[in-house]
Amino acid sequence: MSQVEYGVVTGSAPSLQTVGNDIVYALRKLGKSAICTRFQVPYYKAKLLFQRAIVFIPFDPLCSTTWFVMAKDYAHARIPTIIYTTVEGMPKQKYIRDWYIADLLYIACSNYVKEMLEKVNVPVQDVIYHGVNLDHIAQSEPQKDFLKVNLNAKVVFGTVCSELPRKGLKTLAKVIKLVEDKLPEAKFYILTKTMGRNIFSDMKNVIVDPRFGKLERQKILSLIGSFDFYLCSSYAEGFGLPLLEAQAQGVPVICGEYKPLTEVTTPETALYVPIYDVIYQDDRYGILFSYHLYTPEDMASKIEEAYEIYTCNPEKYQEMSNKAKDHAKQFDILKTYAKFLDWI
Repeated sequence: MSQVEYGVVTGSAPSLQTVGNDIVYALRKLGKSAICTRFQVPYYKAKLLFQRAIVFIPFDPLCSTTWFVMAKDYAHARIPTIIYTTVEGMPKQKYIRDWYIADLLYIACSNYVKEMLEKVNVPVQDVIYHGVNLDHIAQSEPQKDFLKVNLNAKVVFGTVCSELPRKGLKTLAKVIKLVEDKLPEAKFYILTKTMGRNIFSDMKNVIVDPRFGKLERQKILSLIGSFDFYLCSSYAEGFGLPLLEAQAQGVPVICGEYKPLTEVTTPETALYVPIYDVIYQDDRYGILFSYHLYTPEDMASKIEEAYEIYTCNPEKYQEMSNKAKDHAKQFDILKTYAKFLDWI
């Protein structure tokens, strides 16, 4: 393989690969040569593969140390390198080594991530938001009517997330219980991992699809576009790309009113669930996850409001949908990821 201008070096997790591939897609459309990896590349191989490096990895001082060492090796090998990073809470400062701060250059994916890193004295040079690939959105094939008929639903609320505690699926199950009798024609489509299926056992208006991490990207986008509302139950996020991908397809959002979710949505495109407290939860990583707490009753109220808008006020729903599409265009990957060219 001949040497390219940019190497995006990231892990194999679907969320990392999605962003990594989109960065490469954008750089190529901007006239640069680029590749994305699914694994660490030692510096002596990197020198043969690419001239500059974007290392995209969560800032976890326990799990990501070897990635930081790799980035430091790149810098010493005269490969200009930045670490593009995300985090869903405050890193544990006791695990942060001095050379993380002295030797490495960090770009955050949201203002929230920047704030969390700066709380533990990690300097952040810039914020480059994750972008939405509008070409891929244009190629998606939502099937709203088909999904409604299949689910026997008037309104479909959907989400795509893992079963990890900070994603809030146990709370979402309580929320759905609160509305199932009031809104019998509202259905909830949840794409998650197999373990998440047990959370919603015996719930009559819930469809659990256990193929999280297994579907092709275009199928996920088509599924998100088939929802009437995208429902985000997460307590903690570093960005919230599915919310952006939903809005790009005209799907309004229901989510907690906290950064970074409020950075990628607007009051005109989302129904915000009020947050009553923020706690830092130790889930046995190198991060204290910032749990933004809401009550099931408050989220249930927003679902009822959304149902009312969709069934009784189609003009308002269409306005929300149109504004969602317009808002998402501001996050076009050709705009957001072009900023990398200013840094390396």
